[in-house]
Amino acid sequence: MVRSRFSLLFVVAILLSLVAFAGVSAQDATYQEAPMLAELVAAGELPPLEERLPAEPLVVEPQSEVGTYGGTMRFAEANASSAWSASLVRQAGLFRYNQTGTEVSVDIAKDYSFNDDLTELTLELREGHKWSDGQPFTVDDILFWWEDIANNPELSPNGPPGFWKFTDGELPVFEKVSDTLLKITFPAPFPIVIDRFGRTFFSSDPSIMAPKHYLQKWHADYNEDAAQVAADEGFESWVQAFNAHFQPARWWEIERPWLWKWIPEEETADRLIFVRNPYYHAVDTEGNQLPYIDRISVSIITDQQTLALRASSGELDFESYYINIADMPVFRANEEAGNYKVAIASQLRSADLALMPNRTVKDPILNELFNNKDFRIALSLGINRERMNETLYFGLGTPYPAIPLPSNSYIKPEWTTMYIDYDPDQANALLDGLGLTERDGDGFRLRPDGDRLSVLIEIGVLEGNKQAACELVADDYVAIGIEVVCRLTEGSLFSERNLANEFEIATWHLDRAVLIGRADPLWFGFKDPSQQRWAAQWVIWMQTNGAEGVEPPQEIKDLAAIFNEWQTTIPGSEEFIQLGQQYFEYFATEIPMIGTVGMWPQPVIVSNRLHNVQTEDIYWGADTNFYAPYQPEQWYISE
Repeated sequence: MVRSRFSLLFVVAILLSLVAFAGVSAQDATYQEAPMLAELVAAGELPPLEERLPAEPLVVEPQSEVGTYGGTMRFAEANASSAWSASLVRQAGLFRYNQTGTEVSVDIAKDYSFNDDLTELTLELREGHKWSDGQPFTVDDILFWWEDIANNPELSPNGPPGFWKFTDGELPVFEKVSDTLLKITFPAPFPIVIDRFGRTFFSSDPSIMAPKHYLQKWHADYNEDAAQVAADEGFESWVQAFNAHFQPARWWEIERPWLWKWIPEEETADRLIFVRNPYYHAVDTEGNQLPYIDRISVSIITDQQTLALRASSGELDFESYYINIADMPVFRANEEAGNYKVAIASQLRSADLALMPNRTVKDPILNELFNNKDFRIALSLGINRERMNETLYFGLGTPYPAIPLPSNSYIKPEWTTMYIDYDPDQANALLDGLGLTERDGDGFRLRPDGDRLSVLIEIGVLEGNKQAACELVADDYVAIGIEVVCRLTEGSLFSERNLANEFEIATWHLDRAVLIGRADPLWFGFKDPSQQRWAAQWVIWMQTNGAEGVEPPQEIKDLAAIFNEWQTTIPGSEEFIQLGQQYFEYFATEIPMIGTVGMWPQPVIVSNRLHNVQTEDIYWGADTNFYAPYQPEQWYISE
């Protein structure tokens, strides 16, 4: 068997390096718990700690020192409907990434192994692990998600997420070996599954597990009265009721069991309170059950500027998700008065703003232009990235094309500088060569139909400096005779317009830029049309076997085939590097997307009363689930 400890870059037979924390046997260890939990034990309201911990809890080494119990961490959430950031700081999964996204370590999982040809993954859970209500967490909870949710046609009409679908829709087989052992057999070698699981969200509840003992009340396969239960709660169907409890709004339901660090306790119109999970599965190196912090108080501040001001005044203990480098002068100026420090993380993204010309755009003239490589090169040469870097990122970002990060073994150094120098003269020459020589009275080029050459660039997410970056691009393009309109489009409408083929040029940031894209590369691949913004109709065609969408050219079909083969190879191997280079040569030389500035600094505000927070050599990005590498469970508060 291929065991779970292996190197990312130098392996010959395995996917990623597993940095497993040592296990501690309950029989050989003395454990301590938070005073608030000890009081509940003394009152008979909670079982003793030894009965709440797994037989071998996860042992987490504190960042600086063993912490102390107590306190309430002050946090903020700008997304009132989903409390997304607040959920991520609480979340626990089977695995988690390190800061750089180069290693995966166990968390909920105790261990894992592959068979020799990498077609079988065996997951080992922790014996005695429990949900937050004290009920056992076992393989049955993963099988419940797979068999009764992901593969239930009423709950999941399209079947499991696309990641799990192989050629012709073939699915892996989940098999229970024991309460703590699960074997997953894939139709083909599939080492990248651990890459996906490394982003905690995808190896957590509700992405791959769910509390069966709790949710079966609303499931028609388990409760013949499920429809009536749903009706009594005001739902129209058991499906609607089940989904509401399976993935509750704002990740909030006090009665619902969780495996996360902190669980819901209290909700008001402008605040969420989370309290430590008394059954959390981790301890520190001295046997103290984690987390150290009693509660998280989350203020709902929907205006991001107000949130940034609250952070700069010292009212929050940790903030990074909803702030950006543009406010750095304010953050620095208020460090002493606000009793906090500003750490600088590096973004794990190769572009804050990437332009994605829609290759199937309905406008026939734009369609022809967007599918012309010289036109795309002109768009890239027309951007003054150095000005953007100085203006928006204090010169600390990196002008970079729309390819994965340079640290990846398959990225050739010469690709990292292709078509990113500001050269409006060359851009104008290319555009003239395309016959776009006529201009109107304002100096903008005219299309073959006599209309002004104008493009609509749509922004679907405000994270980072996208609006300001787009306006700089618009200003740059005046010099090459192209009019740009930047428009912010609300998230759900943005997705609708993408799938309806209504985009001219879409934008997003470029994450999925480490390893192999969390095994779901989005804009770097052809897996998910809802997330593929320069070729969504091509992806729809490929995903529906030609029943819908627009048929892509043969070079795109060939490219997709290379990617599928690449994902079955072992990272670091010669074959992996060769296939990766074949695949990303298209992105480097054909520039289907246009990068701007990446790897820019991300401010991280840390209160001086919050301890054990890593502040040196830190990174920030979705590819590692933002908070997971910081291990919030071992943070502690001391005034």
